[in-house]
Amino acid sequence: MCINCKERYHQNELHRFQCVERTIRTFRGVGRSFYICSDCMEDAKLPKSLARICKTDPTSALKMLKEIVENG
Repeated sequence: MCINCKERYHQNELHRFQCVERTIRTFRGVGRSFYICSDCMEDAKLPKSLARICKTDPTSALKMLKEIVENG
């Protein structure tokens, strides 16, 4: 389920991330994680959802996510 829109998708249709010490990273196989659908990657509500999940401010959360998506 996407953390932003709360819609259910197949796992292969979602991007999987995790928060480690208030930073967003791609999922590394250990620990809790969250999913974001492709449609929500550009949604205006996404920074608020990320900030709530990672307990950080919305601007830095969105910046971390964009850096991950661009750099892989």
